[in-house]
Amino acid sequence: MEDLVSFFDYVVEKNKSIAAIFNLEDYKADFLTKNVTQLVGISRDTIMDDIRVLLNVGKKYAGDPTDLIAVLKKLELEDTLSADVLEVFNEESGEIRYFKGTIKHVIFKEKDRYLLVWIDKTEEVTRNKQMEAMVEVAKSANDAKTSFLANMSHDFRTPMNAITNFNLLIAKNSENPQKVRDYTHKIGLACQNLLSLLNDVLDMSKIESGQSKLSQEEFALGLLLEEVNSVIAFQAKAKQQDYQIHSGGMQQDIFIGDKQRINEVLVNVLGNAVKYTPVGGTIVFSIDESKNATGEYWDVHFSIKDNGIGMSKAFQETIFDAFTREKKVEATEIQGTGLGMAIAKNLVEMMGGTINVSSEEGIGSTFDIMIRLQGVDQNKGDFWKNHGIHRILVIDNDVNECAKIETALKDTGVEVFFSTSGYKALHLIEVSDRDKKGFDVIILGMQIMSLSCFELAQRIHEKKLLSSPILLLLTEDWEEVADEARESGIYDFLQRPFFMSTFKQLIEDIVNRTSSSNIRQISKIGGMRLLAAEDNEINADILIELLNMEGAVTERAVNGLEAVKMFSDAKPGYYDAILMDIQMPVMDGYEATKAIRELEREDAREIPIIAMTANAFADDVQKALGAGMNAHVAKPIDIKLMEETIVNIIGNKRST
Repeated sequence: MEDLVSFFDYVVEKNKSIAAIFNLEDYKADFLTKNVTQLVGISRDTIMDDIRVLLNVGKKYAGDPTDLIAVLKKLELEDTLSADVLEVFNEESGEIRYFKGTIKHVIFKEKDRYLLVWIDKTEEVTRNKQMEAMVEVAKSANDAKTSFLANMSHDFRTPMNAITNFNLLIAKNSENPQKVRDYTHKIGLACQNLLSLLNDVLDMSKIESGQSKLSQEEFALGLLLEEVNSVIAFQAKAKQQDYQIHSGGMQQDIFIGDKQRINEVLVNVLGNAVKYTPVGGTIVFSIDESKNATGEYWDVHFSIKDNGIGMSKAFQETIFDAFTREKKVEATEIQGTGLGMAIAKNLVEMMGGTINVSSEEGIGSTFDIMIRLQGVDQNKGDFWKNHGIHRILVIDNDVNECAKIETALKDTGVEVFFSTSGYKALHLIEVSDRDKKGFDVIILGMQIMSLSCFELAQRIHEKKLLSSPILLLLTEDWEEVADEARESGIYDFLQRPFFMSTFKQLIEDIVNRTSSSNIRQISKIGGMRLLAAEDNEINADILIELLNMEGAVTERAVNGLEAVKMFSDAKPGYYDAILMDIQMPVMDGYEATKAIRELEREDAREIPIIAMTANAFADDVQKALGAGMNAHVAKPIDIKLMEETIVNIIGNKRST
């Protein structure tokens, strides 16, 4: 029997397993493998003296050790008690091992005893844990896809709704050129938003990882907010809500950051404010900034306050968790995935910012967002002098608004005057005109003392001034007053609150419009002959029409092979540039470009070839350049960008 015990001891030691024979009278062990101290970190003598010490080490057993002893005492002879996995922590080595445990009621040396066997399963359990981790990673990736796509479905509908409805308004106001121009401008903003979302969806790396990469590009905060408001204001108006926008004295307006991500966050939070605020409610969107002590960085603050249905204290703790929506009677008919706030928080934190919420049920909610952005010198160049702007007059009853405009134009070299009274403003305009220092731009607020803004505009037009100033209306809702404004001679407006970037953009548009009102501007590609390879009939018709409007002569090839033939059959220098679609039948754009570059004629290597494709990511650009193309313009085609691209390539070739 002793030899059998020694052999058993040898076998279990080699397999890093433990065996013991013990009784339940004094809990002493008759036999215990020698390896027990190494495996569990407890003295063998201690366990031999009280087997309960070993039983205490094995965790994850059904019941505590006291219960186990009670169960063992009820165990019939030859019956076995099992545990699939016991987790054992060795305090000496810090190691965790896993065992399959069995205890059998036996007769040993004619005595009532219990045989304990712990078989090592560490490798198996570790492998299973690794498999579970891999499954969890796969599940997380799948959840990321679901989360991303569900959110995109919601976000796509927001600009699409604006595009659809502005389209209807164009049809109803087709005989009013000014309204059509306003609506098409807003459609353009919504299209830019939609295109950015589409690029995100197509970038599968973002979906798979569940994360988004931030871009660091220069952008104008005012133009970003114009895009946001073109979508949100329309939604708020549909619910007859009072949508107000306020800003502090915005001295800095140009930043470096991810414009599209900020757009996503603001549209998400503002969209929720509209959804959860009843008809006739109020939403106040405030923007402010403060210079950070570290370098050229600014803390840009956004506050979105509504008087909607509000949230419970409990829900405020989980609102930024994915797939969480508060179950309230008022919100049962409001669609949503419960993802918007989680994504907004992730994006804000990726940009190094913070987002917080305070709310009270039945009173409303306030979201506070702070994003730290690097400022850019916005006074570089000589914009105002080049556009003939030296003196500006602001007429508004709101002194704070006048001060904000003055702050924004600080250090630009432009003189800024302001008046709260219509009659005083008229006197100032007359005196300045007599001194031959008239105003180049006059900005009128909606509320002016003594005279309405429209009556004041009419009186300014009636005066025979040496130079006619540009009249602009500063308003929150141009649509409501557009007809009356035009009758008084005001044809352009600034969206309240004032931002330098939107003001500059408007001045640029007005100057360009004025210079082309009598004489059509000469296009930079006027007189050029272009070869456009495009298989899609509709895309080809639109492209050729746009290029012809710019004065270019465009010939079309329906596929890559035809483009190669048309170029090779033409005399050298016949075409000035080739616009090459990528996905075409017979021969695609890459193959056609390579075939043209390999032709034995000098202009085949020199002619500009520009990729025009819906494949708009960085690797697509590199692939186009690698095929021998000179540049890449993403669809939908921006005709001005295409024009600049062609001119720049030709100009660079001539300079070399």
